Amino acid sequence: MGVFKLTSQHHFATDYYRLPWFFRFFAKILNLFSKSLATAFIWRIFCGPIKFKIPKRESNFYNKTEQKKIYVDSIAKEVVVYTIQNNGPKILFVHGWNGRASQYYNMIETFAGEGYDIIAVDLPGHGKSEAGITNLPEFTALINELSDLLGPFHTVISHSIGAVSTLNSVRCGLELRKLVLISTAAYSIRPMFEIFVGLFNLDQKYYADRMYSLAEQQFGSNPSDFGPDRFVKDIDVNTLIVHCQDDMEAMPEIAEKIQKDMKNAKLYMTQDLKHRRILRSPHVAEQILNFISE
Repeated sequence: MGVFKLTSQHHFATDYYRLPWFFRFFAKILNLFSKSLATAFIWRIFCGPIKFKIPKRESNFYNKTEQKKIYVDSIAKEVVVYTIQNNGPKILFVHGWNGRASQYYNMIETFAGEGYDIIAVDLPGHGKSEAGITNLPEFTALINELSDLLGPFHTVISHSIGAVSTLNSVRCGLELRKLVLISTAAYSIRPMFEIFVGLFNLDQKYYADRMYSLAEQQFGSNPSDFGPDRFVKDIDVNTLIVHCQDDMEAMPEIAEKIQKDMKNAKLYMTQDLKHRRILRSPHVAEQILNFISE
């Protein structure tokens, strides 16, 4: 796993995430009677985003943007897209797991004020897009198709699992002038399964193996191929990596390793912004704006 160990990342995740007790309880009951049912239950939670209540601070985002639904052929799903039309370079904003486009409200307002043409998307299963299970390969395909439908994009600004997805989109042919990765969620894929299973206090290897096999069946390819550790060394897009030293969901070593592997990336490390607050930091927005306008 490069410069960080699975055990320390597991402690970060378990300290941050507090699964509802009944999730853990039900998984343990299923584990006693049927490991197949327990696997299916854990897999459903793993692939099922939670739609959290939108905080008041994000409400104005919906008043300032035009909203429309777009059917995406490559994943056979409809998503909601938000736009602010300007004459400047076109920027796509991609949020993370359990997130939504409106989390970028402060950054989008700043960039729109500078004349950038804004597009943001609620990923499948998230925000105002239709609820349901989804996955990283769907996000990857979606970003590429949005480029065909609404692009080309000068820059993609992405967060968490959205950053991993955007890296994969570039791997699959997405062309950009600039790329911004904020709080990138993972350096390699396999540990994501083990860490998630660990939240249930069940046999990590047993259930991670089975979830990995399920992912392989659904993806039609090796899930590990989607890990940045497999391909970022071949990406030469001008990239800014932004991460917080006290991120409790994605360890800062992830950003350090990706920056080291990439050909043309620089790292901006912040403090006291954790995993999501970083998206509404005026100073972070300023750093990204300076990078894009260079």
